[in-house]
Amino acid sequence: MLGQVLFGGLAVGSIYGLVALGFAVIFKATEVFNFAQGMFVVCGAYLAVTAMSVLGLSFPVGIVFIIGAAALLGVVIHALLIQPLSGRPMLSVIMITIALSIVLRALIEMMYGSAGRPLSTPLPSGVLTLGNLRISQLHLTAMLVSWVCMAGFGAFFRFTPMGLLMRATADGHEAAVVSGINVNVMNRMAWAIGCLLAAIGGLFLGQLQIVSTELESIGLLALPAVVIGGMQSIPGAIVGGLLVGLVEQLAASYVSPKSSDIFIYGLLLFILMFRPWGLFGQRELGRV
Repeated sequence: MLGQVLFGGLAVGSIYGLVALGFAVIFKATEVFNFAQGMFVVCGAYLAVTAMSVLGLSFPVGIVFIIGAAALLGVVIHALLIQPLSGRPMLSVIMITIALSIVLRALIEMMYGSAGRPLSTPLPSGVLTLGNLRISQLHLTAMLVSWVCMAGFGAFFRFTPMGLLMRATADGHEAAVVSGINVNVMNRMAWAIGCLLAAIGGLFLGQLQIVSTELESIGLLALPAVVIGGMQSIPGAIVGGLLVGLVEQLAASYVSPKSSDIFIYGLLLFILMFRPWGLFGQRELGRV
């Protein structure tokens, strides 16, 4: 029983880590605390419904459609909403992301209705039995794909010229501008990456649960994950997602399904009290 709960926690936590990674990329590049990340997850789930059920695309073509549409959404949001607020107070930018989340929810419910929709894909949905351990193939697939995506983007940021330019921009906008880097292009790429990672998470969460705007609350668990791991830390976002997934599954299995939020946000409060910069974040000193 414990092994099955731990595996489920790692699988769901991997999806949270993927969404949190997208959040961390946006924050590290543009210093925007994106409260719309949960709705990006919902958008990914509904893009999957559109590709598979409405347009009837094959699964490989549907995946390309989901990734391309999600990345385009991130670029458009940055160009129309975020870039014009450059240099404005942070509160204004935060309120924009909250308003964006509300608008996206309303648009989705207008287009698809408020009732949930099932999502069917060719991804394996059976059960593997290893001794007394029963492993969901869909959970296993979600975990493997999440780790491949996280490893792929880690390699992208570390070894590719574009990834290095994005890291340089995140480390210092002024220095990047002086060096001739097009900061706006880098920031739009960050939003595209953040949106498409959330969309991939939405694809799996939509099949594990049911596609509805209520997936936003699940996607928003990326926020405590990224704060626990460290706002400026890419590995921290991944570890934070795994921790949140494990805590959620353990609490739901051994205490009560309603208690998971208590333990998740209790862990968040504990981290904020004793290590407010997160487990892997860098401590910043300020003079009061």
